[in-house]
Amino acid sequence: MKIGILLFSIILLSSGIIISAVSTITKQCELVSYGYGSVANPPQYWREELWSILNKGMPSAYIILNGTRTVNLSNISSVPLNSSYFYVYVIKGYIQPYAYLSPIGLLLIFLGTATGFRGMILLIQERALGELSKGYAVGGSIYKYVIKRLASFVISMTIVSSVVIILEAVHGVCITKSISELMTFSMGYSRHYGISVTSLLLTSLAFTSLLTGIAFALTVYLSPFLVMKAILGSSLINSLLRRWKYIGNALASWVIAIGLIYLFHVYLNVLPIGSPRGHLIYYLILPLVSLFFPFIGIFANRILLSVSKVPQELVAKGLSRDVLVFRHILGNLTVVTLSSISAAFVEMLIAEFLVEAIFEWPGLGYLIRIGVDYDDFKIVEGVLMIYSSIVIFSNFIADVIYGIIDPRVTR
Repeated sequence: MKIGILLFSIILLSSGIIISAVSTITKQCELVSYGYGSVANPPQYWREELWSILNKGMPSAYIILNGTRTVNLSNISSVPLNSSYFYVYVIKGYIQPYAYLSPIGLLLIFLGTATGFRGMILLIQERALGELSKGYAVGGSIYKYVIKRLASFVISMTIVSSVVIILEAVHGVCITKSISELMTFSMGYSRHYGISVTSLLLTSLAFTSLLTGIAFALTVYLSPFLVMKAILGSSLINSLLRRWKYIGNALASWVIAIGLIYLFHVYLNVLPIGSPRGHLIYYLILPLVSLFFPFIGIFANRILLSVSKVPQELVAKGLSRDVLVFRHILGNLTVVTLSSISAAFVEMLIAEFLVEAIFEWPGLGYLIRIGVDYDDFKIVEGVLMIYSSIVIFSNFIADVIYGIIDPRVTR
């Protein structure tokens, strides 16, 4: 059963990372429209295409007049002609055709890490205690519990949507239009890029999901192993984890990012930064280390500190140290830690926004930096909306998993 949970979580996590990687794939795209008249119009709905803007740049455009004359355009818009021509309007660029899968990838990554942490702890308990690892808990109705959590989710999303509508109204956007855009999951058009904000959000979320998935999975999966090594007698790991927390707090992800850029990109010139122009893995290494290094120490140390404190009422029962640590303390700690995984997930997302902006990794963090730099309020609102949605939904999912694993919380 324990191995089954762990394997299931690994499948979820692997699927999420694979889907996220697939959603970053780009391919060349060519849109064509033609007509006859004194105004050349671009292909209809070109703004809604999933253009890989942050990764590959804006698409280019040109017009062919009467089949012989070619006019290159500096921007994509309707072009007045000095007389009537038969024209062909061509837009060429790169798109991410599978970017719409990025939210699914992020969801699977979070589910995989949440269930994986619990599965690993259960496996450790079973290996240490055998049949003594089994426990029983009585809870209430899981159906009513999920309904309550769902109601909280809906209320939170309503509040976030209301804030976005107010911000839109401040910028002179009609309230009815704002509500319509939210209902249809459309955030309008970017002032800077002139394309759909939804397209920008999905294509950038693909890169954020990939980076978050790998960094968060490494943190959650390795932490229990380090903690178990520490409490089973490894003084070196114990000492390392206790100091790693302070290193992680002192050297935040963005500080490490700047140091890594100077050392490996500027000084040694062995690793690239920015939007991936070659193999994705080379551009992924430095941002990944910046996120992973401080968080694994902090996360593992939280577990270690809780495990090292044995309640006196359990000691008074005369239980062996293995039963105390592996069943009672570690079992209760798992549930407590699981309830804070969503908070750790949010903390890493915040750190990732800064890291992406520093490395110019084409994710949501870099996108909101561009939105601020160019005063593009549509982009800023879109990123804030999708970030809030991720936070609220991850809390909802964590609460549901929490209720399934520990039925006591449903009472």
